[in-house]
Amino acid sequence: IADLMNLRGTSDPQFREGRLALTRTRSGPWEDCRSSAFACFTVGVARPRASAEQRQQQRDLIQRAAGEVAREKGVLGVTARAVAVRAGVSTGTLYSYFANLTELLQSLWIEPVEKVGRQLEELVATIDDPVERIRALLDGYVRFAEDQPEVFRGSVLFVRPPGSAPPEAAPPETLPFYRLLLAGVRDGQAGGQIAPGDSVTIAQTLWAGIHGAVALPVNIDRFDVHPARHLAEAMIDTLLNAIVVD
Repeated sequence: IADLMNLRGTSDPQFREGRLALTRTRSGPWEDCRSSAFACFTVGVARPRASAEQRQQQRDLIQRAAGEVAREKGVLGVTARAVAVRAGVSTGTLYSYFANLTELLQSLWIEPVEKVGRQLEELVATIDDPVERIRALLDGYVRFAEDQPEVFRGSVLFVRPPGSAPPEAAPPETLPFYRLLLAGVRDGQAGGQIAPGDSVTIAQTLWAGIHGAVALPVNIDRFDVHPARHLAEAMIDTLLNAIVVD
């Protein structure tokens, strides 16, 4: 260390090369840190870059911590500090993996939702009749809410905290459920089984109807309404009766 402290004045070629190596790792000139060669040494030596596996492990750790905080305190109780403390990392580290809290929260549901999407694709691939395919999709949406209530609430009942920036809107076709629903409507119209009209409006109305039936008992649980399954079954029949050609 003593030699490092006198590094700037030494004539030893090895130390001169060491100085050059250190200065190359810094954005500024040597004079910016010549008052403390040891400080320059510790700053100049770059930390080993984390492997992809290590970064994924750190990301998973932060996600698990966010999920625990959300379950304990609700979505509005999820703050960067609370998640960082739970994960044992700094808030700076948290934001190096997620741009904001909205992105972090939504990341908790991406993989489970994608899995449900794959299951729906496998299901409808075995159903030729467009009307029955639509029925199966609407029922699948209900089963998703029943089987994975936390994922369902987090992914499609998510209420953005006040003041947080809205995400960039993605086309609804990126969601397998909607893409398959829209395809079912168009196939039914092509075959004369479903009434003509704007297929996008029809598909989104079907989605809105079944979503409302499932969400109603959750969002206004202070009222004594029918269970979600009861409302959903009645809603599916009502929606299909409205669009199927006699």
